[in-house]
Amino acid sequence: MSKSLQDQLLSLGVTDRKKAKRAKHEQRIEVSKSEIVSIQQSLDESRRLASEEKINRDRKLAEERQKKLIRAEKIAQVRDIIEKNEVDRGQKSDRISFKFPYGTKIRPFPVSANVREQLAKGKLGLIEIDGAIKIVGREHLQKCIERLEGQFIFTHLAKPDIADDDYPPIPDDIDW
Repeated sequence: MSKSLQDQLLSLGVTDRKKAKRAKHEQRIEVSKSEIVSIQQSLDESRRLASEEKINRDRKLAEERQKKLIRAEKIAQVRDIIEKNEVDRGQKSDRISFKFPYGTKIRPFPVSANVREQLAKGKLGLIEIDGAIKIVGREHLQKCIERLEGQFIFTHLAKPDIADDDYPPIPDDIDW
């Protein structure tokens, strides 16, 4: 069997047992120091990565909170606009049904005759907020839609009547 280099040097008398033990001991210390340094480096690296992840996570949470605050603020502004500019439906006895598309269904909405006419012409519009449908003017409804950009909220605004000024007048004596 082949002997280790240390055993061969001892048998040749080049070194003695003390020097061999000291060399082996120093070699172990160097290995353990390099292991300690590499362990320390990996611990430092893992701490740095953990702190970066925490900072990123905290930043994302702060952004989400900020978005929620902005969304709540915009909804509060819309509520305020609607509350200040809401148009009355009219007396209960005078109300007639105004039908409008609500999702996949046609929904009736009882209003007075002149409010119904303005809704049909697009001068007034409907908006649903807090589970109730409110009537507001066209310009106020458009402000609400701008503020609620990207958020789903029901609104209904008829297209305004287009004037037929481009067509010549039809004479009364034409027979159809």
